[in-house]
Amino acid sequence: MLAPGAESDELPSDPVRSFAIAGRDLYPSFLSALRDETGTDVPFDRRGILELVNDAEPSPSPLGGEWIDARALRDLEPELGSFAGAVLHKHDGSVDNFVLFAAMKRRVESRRSITLVRASARSVNTVVARPRVILDDGDVVEGGSLVIATGAWAAQLEGLPRPLPVRPVRGQLLMLEGALSRHVIYGGGGYLVPRRSSSAPDAVERTIVGATMEDAGFINETTPEGLAELTAIARRVSPAATSAHLVSHWAGLRPMTPDRLPILGPDPDVPRLLYACGHGRNGILLAPITGQTIGALAVGAPSPHDLSSFSIERFAEAM
Repeated sequence: MLAPGAESDELPSDPVRSFAIAGRDLYPSFLSALRDETGTDVPFDRRGILELVNDAEPSPSPLGGEWIDARALRDLEPELGSFAGAVLHKHDGSVDNFVLFAAMKRRVESRRSITLVRASARSVNTVVARPRVILDDGDVVEGGSLVIATGAWAAQLEGLPRPLPVRPVRGQLLMLEGALSRHVIYGGGGYLVPRRSSSAPDAVERTIVGATMEDAGFINETTPEGLAELTAIARRVSPAATSAHLVSHWAGLRPMTPDRLPILGPDPDVPRLLYACGHGRNGILLAPITGQTIGALAVGAPSPHDLSSFSIERFAEAM
């Protein structure tokens, strides 16, 4: 999901909201450039996200939204269960992260200016003139800037000048056969994201159901309990899910910080060291804007966005 509107309760301040909205709104130009470079048209849905409401019209969201009553909701989404209505976050939507990842990989592999290193990073050395990364195979890579973007494993990297409060939080998801909704649906304790294999009339339609939030360390496995929880979410949102065929069930690890916001920007003591980690549930939403801001800093240019809310220094007292 690209959901700063639907998930505005996780965005605690105006600067954070502004950054998330800018991240969402960067997607059209980002995907256009990616298509020009790779020939891959990444599926992008910006028809809005429907945030379901069980009882009555909710309090206004800090990012707005259009109230849809129960009758209008049935007209929009006839397969949904009984709800009092929904808030339509018309600028939110979704992107196919599987196709996006494949296109990004193709882009990287086609650029001669990028050297791909297959070994894992074991430790860093930031006290030398040019920061270095020591790899598991013993090789050393160095450069003018070093970006820490190691996801849920960021805190395990040795040699950093300070601890990183990033921990893994497991999320399990399902993919069901068929389209249970036209819009992305946020509610019922989770979310439903419709997917089409292509824009052709005979395209395969499926629905992604997510997602659990589990403190399971680095155990990246699915569980019967996760399957039951996700199945219940799908059936609460859409009774049609009861007969939907299960296509796949998988898990991933989110890199979560204590305040659920990413750590972005330079280290206060080692400015050549840049953090781009801890994105939690918003890794896809903030991926292009993180690349834009951290990329600028890495080459000595000013950041195009205010990163002060995401500084590592906000955790200094807790450490």
